[in-house]
Amino acid sequence: MYIQLISIHGLIRGNDVEMGRDADTGGQVRYVLELAKTLSEFPGVECVDLFTRRIKDKRVSDDYSQEIEELAPKCRIVRLPCGGGRYIRKERLWPYMDDFVDAIISFTRREGRSPAVIHGHYADAGYVAKEVAAVFDAPFIFTGHSLGKPKLEYLLSEDWTHERANKELNIDHRINVEQDCLTVADLIVTSTRHERDQQYGQYHKDPELRFEVIPPGTDLDRFFPYYDYEMPGAEIDERYKQARVNMTKQLGRFHINPDKPLILALCRPDRRKNINALIEAYGESKELQAIANLAVFAGIRDDIESMPENEQQVLNDMLLAMDRYDLYGKMAIPKHHGSEFDVPELYRLAASSRGIFVNSAFIELFGLTAIEASAAGLPFVVTEDGGPQDIIENCQSGLIVDVNNQRQLTESMIKLLTDDASWEECSNNGVNLVREHYAWKAHCERYLECLKEVVTAPTNTPSAVGKTAPGRRLASLDSLLITDIDNTLIGDEEALDRLREIIHDHRDHLGFGVASGRALELVTEVLDAHDIHEIDVIISSVGSEIYYGNDLLADKGYASQLRTKWHPDRIREALDNLAFLQLQPEDHAQREFKISYDLDDHYDAEKALAEIRGALAQAKSAFSLIFSHGTFVDILPHRASKGKAVRYLVGKWNIPLENVATAGDSGNDRDMLVGETAGIVVGNHDKELLSLKESKANRVYFAEAHCAGGIIEGLQHYDMINSADIAFA
Repeated sequence: MYIQLISIHGLIRGNDVEMGRDADTGGQVRYVLELAKTLSEFPGVECVDLFTRRIKDKRVSDDYSQEIEELAPKCRIVRLPCGGGRYIRKERLWPYMDDFVDAIISFTRREGRSPAVIHGHYADAGYVAKEVAAVFDAPFIFTGHSLGKPKLEYLLSEDWTHERANKELNIDHRINVEQDCLTVADLIVTSTRHERDQQYGQYHKDPELRFEVIPPGTDLDRFFPYYDYEMPGAEIDERYKQARVNMTKQLGRFHINPDKPLILALCRPDRRKNINALIEAYGESKELQAIANLAVFAGIRDDIESMPENEQQVLNDMLLAMDRYDLYGKMAIPKHHGSEFDVPELYRLAASSRGIFVNSAFIELFGLTAIEASAAGLPFVVTEDGGPQDIIENCQSGLIVDVNNQRQLTESMIKLLTDDASWEECSNNGVNLVREHYAWKAHCERYLECLKEVVTAPTNTPSAVGKTAPGRRLASLDSLLITDIDNTLIGDEEALDRLREIIHDHRDHLGFGVASGRALELVTEVLDAHDIHEIDVIISSVGSEIYYGNDLLADKGYASQLRTKWHPDRIREALDNLAFLQLQPEDHAQREFKISYDLDDHYDAEKALAEIRGALAQAKSAFSLIFSHGTFVDILPHRASKGKAVRYLVGKWNIPLENVATAGDSGNDRDMLVGETAGIVVGNHDKELLSLKESKANRVYFAEAHCAGGIIEGLQHYDMINSADIAFA
């Protein structure tokens, strides 16, 4: 299987992962990296590509600007453009998702292979994955990691308004995308039963939608037991030893008595992590202060004042609580730590001191830190709300508590810190049972079993969006014919019959499409009327819309591209005062990306076009002006036209431009006929195209035969069909 994983936001690289740098670089990043690498080790997997966003920003490492990063022999990070180069938070990436869809399609086409499955992580990647899956007719797998409805519920409880949540987080859009993903997904992978039942339980879903609870693995090479240091002949990477020295020094700057057991907390500075509950429990318990030191590693920072407002508030509250309870010399709040070596050593340092790990978050969807601590032999006290219920059932390596009950939280910490037998039992259980229940190999074995079942499902089972996808078809083509309809494709029924036969006979390598000024509905009417059904692409409305196959799957990436600097209201206002223009009827003529007028046939066309351009220059909206048949005026986005649509297609599907034949008869076909395409002007062309004969810069063939006969003649001229095929024409 060729597996595509998609995780767009945050900072993703193979080494020295910047966990906790910000809200977008958390556990999901570690999850997708480990999933990708481990999957690639299985013999039934051909390749795993992890797609993410390419970032070119001086504020972050150059690592994130590399297009390809090899993670393992059969595993890569593939970084593609999305929303410019600047590193921005995930909520600002939504307008660029269709561009990312196109980028993945283009990359996949260049690679020359189709994905067996496509797995989207979080709502943004879920949207991209379902769209790419629709194109390649591949199963769509979704993992939300966190979901919008529970998030909104929490925000409202924190006195946010719904309007603020939409303005800052696009929360309704996120929720709608998640709902769409659940509607079309072939499989939902969750980490815990709580996530499956409580988080997804707030959404509408088909009772037959398949959910699989597959707990993530833990990197057991990094989170080895604390007592390995005491094992004779143990070979421990020098980088862990150096991290141990560095973290010991860090903590020594804060603790007067560094030999006490350590209460360790590791989390982002986020209100939902409820860090102050731990500090208050410690601050109000003289017994805890006498027994142990406290260390809270809350993200990474240089200057609190430069951090986002939410994180500033959390860190300021921590400092105020530290001061309120006079915890100087007992509590550490270090500013820096690395995720690769420092974090595992912090767990082992705490375990060596007979300390504990505490996670006092209001809810923990999975509880990865509790598993990491357990793997190192460090018992935990964590929230009972969420995934830790599964962890305690599987591993019995700590205690789960109601974090809103300070007494329960305090007593649980004291119990593990003072009861040697309980501490020892939890420590041993963690080391042994994490390896049984939370190993990446076991996770991926189950994951692959599920994928194989999805991939081998009966062929009559609907694909991800219930439509025949065009990707596998287009990915197999090496050439393409795109033709205008009126007076080019149609107009000579005998020649059209022969052209249909030629297209059918060459269908294994030659794609077929039409490009028309007509709206989609009118294009399909004329195709049906002339019994033309083997269609791969429809470019309609003078090149402002693209659709694929008989199911008319819209190219959303093209639409997204056209929206840039497109202001139709300004254009209509600018042209309203030109008396020689008459706005065409709304029905079919006016589209999202096309404004169409009729030119008064008594008015000089050259003068009219000059006046139109002058008026549009004042509208401050980028545009393309298409004039055809001496009377039709179409205003499109500056990136739209038949020719630009053709060039967009060949770029997306990696078909050489010189292998694309374009055929037309009038002025609105001009820009798809010029350039490197194999341009064909049929014999019955308008005089608007005569100037193309004089230009040596263009590759244009003027056929003698009319309509479809001219297309056949042109195809033979460019050696795109056999000589015998032209005999009829």
